[in-house]
Amino acid sequence: MQWEILLWVKEKINKATWLSMFISIPCSVGLFALAGPITRLLFSTTDGTAGYLMMLGVITVIMNGMSNISNGVLQSIGKANLPMLHAAIALIVDIITVTVLMFATDFGIYNVVIAMIVYALVMCVLNHRAMKRELGYKNPWRDAYLPPLLASIPMGMVAFIVYRMLYAVLKSNFLALIPAIVLAAGV
Repeated sequence: MQWEILLWVKEKINKATWLSMFISIPCSVGLFALAGPITRLLFSTTDGTAGYLMMLGVITVIMNGMSNISNGVLQSIGKANLPMLHAAIALIVDIITVTVLMFATDFGIYNVVIAMIVYALVMCVLNHRAMKRELGYKNPWRDAYLPPLLASIPMGMVAFIVYRMLYAVLKSNFLALIPAIVLAAGV
């Protein structure tokens, strides 16, 4: 009976992971492909830095999706203290990372985004290790991550190309962005 319950739990975690990645990965790719136009729409006076920051930071969308699932799983099996401990550890690593980068590099504001990525990565790794230890869980990398990624690549290409072509003709960020998003979502 215990084995059947554990198998059912792992199946539910796999489905939740797949659904999270089904949404997170295309969102990340779309935000990456259209980072410049989106930030120009929101911040008309941007010099392009905001777009580059978004391009770099979109990886956290995927990792936050992963850590949200693992946080929920750990909490549901009575290990609510683990995600909090992992968040504290990730925060310490984040602070150390941003401090070292601030004094050792000339990355400027990019230090903050790099530290955010490190924070999300540490959370994912620690939570995954805890799930593996507590449940014997193995993340379904190939099944949950690869199909959405492979489907998102042409979507991102369409978004980028359609935006560029329409912008060249219309000279309007908004009028080029909306059809690019719609067509990319269709892909």
